[in-house]
Amino acid sequence: MLKHNSIRRAIPNGLTIFRCIASIILPIIIIFGDELGAVIAPPLLALAGLSDYLDGFYARKYNVISNFGKIIDPIADKLLVIGVLFALAYDHMLSYYLAFIPALLIILREIFMSGLRESIAEYNFSISVSVLAKWKTTIQLFACGSFLVWRADEFFYQLNMIAWISHVLLWLAAIITIITGIEYILKTNAFLKDLNK
Repeated sequence: MLKHNSIRRAIPNGLTIFRCIASIILPIIIIFGDELGAVIAPPLLALAGLSDYLDGFYARKYNVISNFGKIIDPIADKLLVIGVLFALAYDHMLSYYLAFIPALLIILREIFMSGLRESIAEYNFSISVSVLAKWKTTIQLFACGSFLVWRADEFFYQLNMIAWISHVLLWLAAIITIITGIEYILKTNAFLKDLNK
């Protein structure tokens, strides 16, 4: 029984660690993998995205939510998204007007929010997460995945429709990312004002 409990406790953190590893491997595959890397990258990103859902699912199901998971899980998400975007930019998949700007907005927002959370960590500040915020990472991953599918397609069929879908999804992800960032800033500001009263 103890062995089963240990395995159950290890599953969520193991999935989070897998996502961290994927955030390192994926950019390498995108940049140096050529045609084979183009084929491997989309399903690997899909597996990493699925692990984001599964680690939370197992943590809640078996009631094994850990401090490690609380800290590393959101970091793993950010590493994955930012790593893929940097690799796509390096591979010249992000044109300046259509893709680079929304990608930059996503990256800057994620870095800024990580710094903001760190700066107020001493207050044990916790706010309710909006439905939009819960979907933010999922939409970001869909946008990144769409670009990876388009990139794979460039080696084979070159369908323009995939390119347009990719850009629309990336702009949608950027807009949602900024909106959720503004929501968090406003809630943080209100908390700090109440604290200083």
